[in-house]
Amino acid sequence: MNLFKQEDTIVALATGNIKSALAIIRISGSIAKTIVSSVFFTKSHKPINIEDRKVYHGYICDNDKQLDEVILYYLKAPHTYTGEDTVEISTHGNPLIVQNIINLLLSKGIRPADKGEFTYRAFMNNKLDLSEAEAVNELINSSNSKSVELALNSLQGSLSNKIKDIKQDLTTLFAYLEVSLDYPQEDIDFLTREQKKESMQNIISKLNDLISSYSLSKLVTNGIKIAIVGKPNVGKSSILNSILGYQRAIVTDIAGTTTDTIEETVEYNGVSVTIIDTAGIRYHTTNTIEKIGQERSKSSIENADIILWITDSSIDFDDNDKQIANLLKDKQDKTIVVLNKSDLQQKISSKDIKDIVSTNSIINFSTVNNTPIETILNKIFELMNLTDIEERESSVLINARQYNLICKVQEHLTKILELIDKGDSDEIVSFETQNALNSLNEILGIDAKEDILHTVFSKFCVGK
Repeated sequence: MNLFKQEDTIVALATGNIKSALAIIRISGSIAKTIVSSVFFTKSHKPINIEDRKVYHGYICDNDKQLDEVILYYLKAPHTYTGEDTVEISTHGNPLIVQNIINLLLSKGIRPADKGEFTYRAFMNNKLDLSEAEAVNELINSSNSKSVELALNSLQGSLSNKIKDIKQDLTTLFAYLEVSLDYPQEDIDFLTREQKKESMQNIISKLNDLISSYSLSKLVTNGIKIAIVGKPNVGKSSILNSILGYQRAIVTDIAGTTTDTIEETVEYNGVSVTIIDTAGIRYHTTNTIEKIGQERSKSSIENADIILWITDSSIDFDDNDKQIANLLKDKQDKTIVVLNKSDLQQKISSKDIKDIVSTNSIINFSTVNNTPIETILNKIFELMNLTDIEERESSVLINARQYNLICKVQEHLTKILELIDKGDSDEIVSFETQNALNSLNEILGIDAKEDILHTVFSKFCVGK
């Protein structure tokens, strides 16, 4: 990225590079209006006087050749996304037309934008701090409605405001420490040790809230992976179909119908839920295909966040069930046992389940009796601590960079608390406090180093 060439005017396609009804070409920089004015005309080839915040209809022309009929608007700095003069051209979405227009603009002295360069300029012109800039990229790449919501909250400043709140508390403490160092003999009311401890404990509490938010953010971003396991013909595929809401897997009375894993993703309560219907697990099978499918089933168990163990509650346990329970021994806290076919005479009870697997997550289910599939889905969300997702803290850490920096701050503050408790000098406490403030500044991008900015913005797509 040309981090030190903000004097350049840049151009990029801001929409997808595919055939579409419309495409938007974005230009940002000091000569954006001048260059566009030189190629934008009326149908009679008269130039158009482009004014701020007005929409124009006309033609992009390369000398006497019309490249396309377009809609154009101009926004004058500093009231733009980048903080610079910006022009956006809405053209027909044929990639050939788009490239012809961009080539024309490049020939006039504009250069191609690098990845994330529009947002980089917004950051450099104080339109966004670094955490808000990162939220832009998270928003673009969000795969479910809850991750969109978290990214929007961050873009609107929820995380920044929380960081600034912590920073203000820490700065106030730092100021008291500095005064006590600079004017030890003056008649000033310095903080007592208990006041320092109380202040630090309050700040650490706010930090801990942010640190715990990262697990929620990762879960929402990555989604939940669920493996449906069990013996053949116990109703695994029927439950998969119920979760999806359509007949994805073949359901028959023939054991071993599913010989390979079937993976599908749905959204529930705003979170992506990936369900893997596995091949029925039974030992001593001689079917080579079935054996391969069962090996994949075991792999799915290892990689899943939640295991749905489907049992046919109308038949007794056998050695296969005991073998499955053994496979799940390291996943018992994330295992939900579904006593399927509960409309039939029951031969398996919750007690029978608890005799072979340690779980309190046991559900009676019957597709015949139309048991709501939400019964299972809500239990999944309960085990993943997502039942109150709508009320959870809106200020969340949305990536590993922010999380690692907050953990650094926590380390500094924990050390400060120990120093205060031992009665060590304010000079040492002041040093650690400054280190913590530096890490908070790094989250916001204050005095950010070039390599950090390059790492952040290189993850963006061109045009944003």
